[in-house]
Amino acid sequence: MVAKNASPLTKRAGSSSLGGLVIVLASIVLSIVSYGLLADTVRIRWMIGTYQHHGPEHASTMFVLVMFPLVIGGLYIVARWLRTHLERADGIEDFDEFRAIYDICVLLILGIIVVGQLVIIALNL
Repeated sequence: MVAKNASPLTKRAGSSSLGGLVIVLASIVLSIVSYGLLADTVRIRWMIGTYQHHGPEHASTMFVLVMFPLVIGGLYIVARWLRTHLERADGIEDFDEFRAIYDICVLLILGIIVVGQLVIIALNL
């Protein structure tokens, strides 16, 4: 009986954690593959018009390509920790629905960051 009740939760938790790991691995692979294609520096800021701005327009390629996977991995770890913490808090009435929405939001945010990484790489080719 316990195994029957635990099965859907395990499947859902496994699929969401697998999705997050796939996104982190995609960022790592994207960084490794694109390193040889890019110059020593990449442009990180594009401006339309003649607006004054502060900060660098270019950054070291190695720094940018290492930071994306680190940030995505860090966000993934924090999101998993937060979900575990919320599960233990018992303050949410329908946690299964919350968990599904939470997992989708986490995967969406991580995916958007990887798309941003891809855009920066593509614009610097």
